[in-house]
Amino acid sequence: MNKKIGLVMTGGGARAAYQVGVVRALYEILGKKDQFAQVITGNSAGAINATYLAASNESWDKTTNNLIKIWENLKPNNIFDLRTKTISQLGMKWLSGTLLGGMTSSGSTVNYLLDTHPLKNLLQKEIDFDQLNKNITDKKIYGVGLSTTNYNSGSSVIFYQGSNQIQDWARSDRFSCREDLNLNHLMASTAIPFFFPPVKVRESYFGDGCIRQTTPLSPAIHLGADKIIGIGIRYPHQQNRMMDMAFSPISNPPIGQIAGVMLNAIFLDSLEADVERLHHINALMQEKSPDKFKAIPILMIRPSRDLGKMTEKLNNDLPLSLRYLLKGIGVSDTKGLDLLSYLAFDGSYTKPLIELGYEDTFKMEKDILEFNDV
Repeated sequence: MNKKIGLVMTGGGARAAYQVGVVRALYEILGKKDQFAQVITGNSAGAINATYLAASNESWDKTTNNLIKIWENLKPNNIFDLRTKTISQLGMKWLSGTLLGGMTSSGSTVNYLLDTHPLKNLLQKEIDFDQLNKNITDKKIYGVGLSTTNYNSGSSVIFYQGSNQIQDWARSDRFSCREDLNLNHLMASTAIPFFFPPVKVRESYFGDGCIRQTTPLSPAIHLGADKIIGIGIRYPHQQNRMMDMAFSPISNPPIGQIAGVMLNAIFLDSLEADVERLHHINALMQEKSPDKFKAIPILMIRPSRDLGKMTEKLNNDLPLSLRYLLKGIGVSDTKGLDLLSYLAFDGSYTKPLIELGYEDTFKMEKDILEFNDV
């Protein structure tokens, strides 16, 4: 029986462009015309890539090429409504909500900085959810999962669609929900807290799937993956470098720099920790009860460069209104680069990330071919 490969893509705003270069290289290395992954899961912007791949009716060659074109041609105006009128209205709502919110019975109702209607329109144009349903019916795809965070319970909710053999699952502070996936599920998974608006699904509101997703490999395992390829967006810093940075003198950090650290904590740490945990579990299973339990092989692909640092000098390529907003919270050519990397939906940034993902994956060609034969 052919083993079902799971593809796991975590979030990170514009950083998710790195994943596109990876999947293109995987196609060229493995040489498979059809979907090579039968289980696909995603968090945040990784959910966009996951859904696009799962909903395609083209060959893997054409699908990955089309996805590259989308990311390479991105402009901030494709993601955010950056018209001066919209930015001004949101700014006034923030100002009045925070200063005058205490004078009302309900307080401030302002909960986001950027209007993402253009992103919704783009995804509606590019992703065919009817085709996703057909791919599952035709058994081209076994299961798709999109992680979200519920703003009422604080729990991680994985909306999924797939084979009838898949059963619901629940763990501490997280559970699954079988539904026909639609644009609202995807927009909810991508809704970066404070910057993107919460999204209504049923009668409740949801946000970015990475906020509470501490075990990003779990959905793929529950959806039936026999082995997993995880695509991260975190460049591993050496311990000495981390210590030097921690104790080097800096000025009082602006809001943009603090927000960047906060988003790094949400987006960057969970996949690496979960991969390490799965490696330990696999080793324990093989040692103690090799016949009773099955190990789930895992292959991790991640950047060889710091994706945050790659935003240096990017400010000049962004629209004036977005530069103005970012400057107001302390983002410059030297500060707040991590935050900028999450919001820099511009070809001048996404194209180098795609190229890096492609190059990093080909450096692992031997490991990938061996993994495919496991």
